Amino acid sequence: MIRNRYFFLILIVILLAVKYDYNNLIKEPVLNITYEIKSEYINILQNIRNLVQKHIEQKKSIERLEKEVEELKKSADLSSAFAGKLRSLLQDKSILYTPELNITRAISYVNLANYNSVWLDFKMPKKDKIYGLLYEGYSAGIVVNKEGKSLGLLQGNTKCIFSVYIGDKKIPGVIFGDNDDMIVRYIPAWKSVKVGDEVYTSGLDNIFFEGIKVGKVTDVIKEESYVSATVKPYAKVLVPGYFHIVTKP
Repeated sequence: MIRNRYFFLILIVILLAVKYDYNNLIKEPVLNITYEIKSEYINILQNIRNLVQKHIEQKKSIERLEKEVEELKKSADLSSAFAGKLRSLLQDKSILYTPELNITRAISYVNLANYNSVWLDFKMPKKDKIYGLLYEGYSAGIVVNKEGKSLGLLQGNTKCIFSVYIGDKKIPGVIFGDNDDMIVRYIPAWKSVKVGDEVYTSGLDNIFFEGIKVGKVTDVIKEESYVSATVKPYAKVLVPGYFHIVTKP
């Protein structure tokens, strides 16, 4: 009987010891795992915050750079105007030359089968005036009034017409749209026009200011009383977005 009591007492002591060691054995790993989970959660949360902050800063930088690019484009376009008038300004100090450009957005093509005409989000100051259209620093067409709305006739449009100079000698001509190319007509027959000559706006029509690049001569055609020249335009308006309009040449 006494032996049985000793046996049960020893068994209870062993069980208590095992229970104590088991709790410690389980408790410590559980605490370690919990700590690691909390630590990893905090790290992930901080990384997410950093990514969000970085995204916000990048967005602000992109918006700032876009504004700077637009200002630089406008400055580049205006520099052509001042370059073209520089000589007359130096000769006559009384001349005040202040060209103006307005940025405008293309709304849509007039006809999906014809990519040479676009509606523009632009309120024309004078309904009966023709305005010059620029794209990335090059001539892109003209703007006319169409039933109270601003219609952009891109350079491939046969109704797009403005005056130009050819080459360093400023050979005059009138350029017409011709689908992918343009054609300069009414070039005096005695003037020497060559393939590779650069074509730029003359400003004589009060549509553009002088000096905006149009393209290069790719072919010269001898007519009876004058010469014509095929021109490959510089501007490539595939998906129209924003343009500059010459509101004051």
